[in-house]
Amino acid sequence: MSVYELCIDIGSNFTTIYKRGSGIVLREPSLILIDNSIKAMKVDKIGIEAEKINGKNSASQTFVKPVIEGVIKNIDLTKKMVMYFINKVVKYKFIKPTIKIIVSIPTSLTSEQYEDYKTVFYSIGFASIDFVYNCVCASLADLPYFSMGKANLLVNIGAGKTEISSIINNKIISACSLNVGGNLIDKCIAEHLQKTKNYIISTNIACKVKQEIGSLYETDKSNLEIMVQNGDTNSPISAIITAQELIKPIYENYFKILQTIQAFLNQCSPEAAQDIRNDGIVLYGGGSLITGLEKFFKKILQLSVFVVDKPEVLGVIGSEKLFSNYSLLQNVVEEN
Repeated sequence: MSVYELCIDIGSNFTTIYKRGSGIVLREPSLILIDNSIKAMKVDKIGIEAEKINGKNSASQTFVKPVIEGVIKNIDLTKKMVMYFINKVVKYKFIKPTIKIIVSIPTSLTSEQYEDYKTVFYSIGFASIDFVYNCVCASLADLPYFSMGKANLLVNIGAGKTEISSIINNKIISACSLNVGGNLIDKCIAEHLQKTKNYIISTNIACKVKQEIGSLYETDKSNLEIMVQNGDTNSPISAIITAQELIKPIYENYFKILQTIQAFLNQCSPEAAQDIRNDGIVLYGGGSLITGLEKFFKKILQLSVFVVDKPEVLGVIGSEKLFSNYSLLQNVVEEN
């Protein structure tokens, strides 16, 4: 019988699945399209298939994000989404393979929210399930600037929120979170353009603009032509958006993250703070890809700042070591 060893991370915007020995095997939107045309809600499409319909759906169809800011908002829909994604990854003809799962979870979950994760995954019936904090899993990836025996600081800037964690020898010393992430920045960009230019755009378009030309460099001359709705005439027009027009909402939100990091460092023990100042901090998550972030944080924090390769999937990559070392997995689960 074949065995599948998978690590799954359900983010506000994307669900990522890592398979031992194969790497990332799925990364799709954490999105469900619901058909409300009948009394009982029917799941119409999930993931990338739902994303294809976004903006083209009928009045009877509704988009739902079952997980927001790492919190399960709808247990039944989350279960259906997880099963759908797992079935895309696990291939078999006759005999169902053994499936072992590591679930990458946020540090900010309350006990009740953690129970919701257990309800979802235990009800599916995997051979084994372990819940590992996202930052711990990330710390197990091969990060050259990490030192065993020393305190290390990871900052996960996700779509829904930012989580800050100090870790030593795979154990969380302290952690905090704030509700600032990529989705809030997209919303602020859309609101800012409407206020200053009277351009009306969706948060999806705001996200695209941010990814294309968003920057923390004050002298960035990048620009992008997009279609917007003119608030004066209520008609679509072509408009040139510049990086300079976006810098205010982007700067304000990243500065909030920076202030929280500073406060977090001030609350660390002198020994942990010194380790972090010696080795620097690691940024990951999709929100760490904004242009100029490393230099912006480094200038104000006065310490080394690193953005890892493929930062949006770092929270599952470290699971490779956990699958290959059962005692390490048990130790990580028991100590965190």
